[in-house]
Amino acid sequence: MLFAQYYVDGKQHEVIQKGFPKRNALKYRYFYNEKECRDYIQDVLKKSWYAKESLLKLPLLSQCDSQESLENTVVKLVMEKKLEVTLDCPIEMPAMVRPRYVQKDIVLPKPPPVPEPKGECLDFKIVVEVAGNNISDGQRLSLSKDSQGRELLQNPQTVTGEPTKHRSLVSFKKIPEDPRSIFLQVAMKGEPPLRLKLLDNAATVDEKQEKECWEHILIPLKPLGYITDALRRDQTDILPDGGWVYVFWKGKLWRELKVIKGVNFRDVRVEYYRNQRHGQIIKVDGDLRPALGVQLNTIWVPYKLNGEVQQAANGVYLLFSMTQWSWDKISEFESDTTKLQQEATSIDQLTSYEQEQHFNHPTGAVGPIAKALTNQTKTEEEQKLDEQAIPRISKHPKLLDRQRNTKIPAVYLKAIDKRLIMHFETDCHAPIDRNDLFELRTNNGSWQHASKPTLKTAEAVDGTQKQWIELIFHDVPEGQKLNLQQTSRVENETPFIIIKEKTYEELRCSAPKKPM
Repeated sequence: MLFAQYYVDGKQHEVIQKGFPKRNALKYRYFYNEKECRDYIQDVLKKSWYAKESLLKLPLLSQCDSQESLENTVVKLVMEKKLEVTLDCPIEMPAMVRPRYVQKDIVLPKPPPVPEPKGECLDFKIVVEVAGNNISDGQRLSLSKDSQGRELLQNPQTVTGEPTKHRSLVSFKKIPEDPRSIFLQVAMKGEPPLRLKLLDNAATVDEKQEKECWEHILIPLKPLGYITDALRRDQTDILPDGGWVYVFWKGKLWRELKVIKGVNFRDVRVEYYRNQRHGQIIKVDGDLRPALGVQLNTIWVPYKLNGEVQQAANGVYLLFSMTQWSWDKISEFESDTTKLQQEATSIDQLTSYEQEQHFNHPTGAVGPIAKALTNQTKTEEEQKLDEQAIPRISKHPKLLDRQRNTKIPAVYLKAIDKRLIMHFETDCHAPIDRNDLFELRTNNGSWQHASKPTLKTAEAVDGTQKQWIELIFHDVPEGQKLNLQQTSRVENETPFIIIKEKTYEELRCSAPKKPM
């Protein structure tokens, strides 16, 4: 027998040997380390009376003579990918893969009957505090299903009885005493909602209990961007349209959002594409991840869960990029905590919220939204900026007016313009549709970026029309030697080096300008 089947919490699970096809209705369960896998198998053996008997029928497990031996062997074989775990759970997006053949249903023994409860007590609640007031966008909170299959979804409500009105509450009332999981739910365009797990086994409290500060606190953030290396609030702006915000939590990418018109954000279904990347059958290109979430005004992040403040190694870090990252770059930050903490923006300043009930920090990466972008220096003398090289949006303070009274924080990310724009006159004898590839790369190969050339037309001094190629490179590293290479799509043509061993700073000063 090449598969084992059992039920846990009313859901069907299977353990199959490598090469044996999974049932089409089930979904692969991936484990990132041995501890996660061991916790899973221990939970299975604890909850399912049938699981041990079924697992021992697998040829690879038939020699296990004790439960400890069975646990160790299952963990070892799953991590070696000789065994695979599948289960019956909601599929976030349909997988367009047809089974090789139709497998007959297998009838399992019925689990022992569960006695009906004599009477259900619904005098408990779970409360999540959300910083700020009048919070309204596509983000809501939900609880996992209870024993009766009931699922709850709530919006935050401003606490009006408090003089400061500094917070809103999400109260899940009239629920059983059993612990529940808490999710952040985001509406998606044309797809099921995105559910981001915040916490397992959140404890309930008596429905009459009230607190000045709850055990679970979320904080909505309004990301803005520094536009100079001085990292000063009077030299900031809204984020560039089309850029990307990356939110890391506990050292792992938790949310990826596309910037819309500088002040709104759309979520990407991160875990779906992560599972596609780690799965055996690649159904989609994991580096092309569309942002299909509804437009959000803010980005909600966890500040405190089960009474534990999320900071340091368990904290939240944010980064901004003009271009969407590849999974390889995401993995660099996930595998290197030091690199993440050095390059990302930490929001550990939020720890003042519980005592001060506001975010009025005069300095640092976190500050009040009430004053954001209202004190910008305007002239080159005050700012030491080239206003043409780093343009501003003159009406940007007004774009925040609707949120200035919400008492939420603004978080300032490094959004310094590191674009490199080059213009080259085209060869009059070269075909226009050659579609050559232009790559800018460092000498040591640590960074490279390809630019799709755009044809531009300008009037020359003699009145004739000249054609120019425009190349744009984003996030160019500073201080490293760079080479610009042109590669023809025509077979057997040797790549041509246009620029050799120049730094970003040198290229910014000497890049050819488009004629006026």
